[in-house]
Amino acid sequence: MPKQSKSTLSGISSVGKITSGLLLPILAGFFLGSYLDGKLGSSPWLTLLLLLLGISAGFWWLYKSAKDREDE
Repeated sequence: MPKQSKSTLSGISSVGKITSGLLLPILAGFFLGSYLDGKLGSSPWLTLLLLLLGISAGFWWLYKSAKDREDE
């Protein structure tokens, strides 16, 4: 495989990892919070709390990934 193709695939892979690493915790926090708010009648507090935790977890993962990549 040519060097350019490997570089392109590596870049696409990195973008996919970053996207999933940020989006999955945020979406999980939102949907879990919405579900729990519906069951417990605490709307919108659990959604907001779990959404903020998801955002924090996503950015923590992004920071950790960037730090690990920097150390390589």
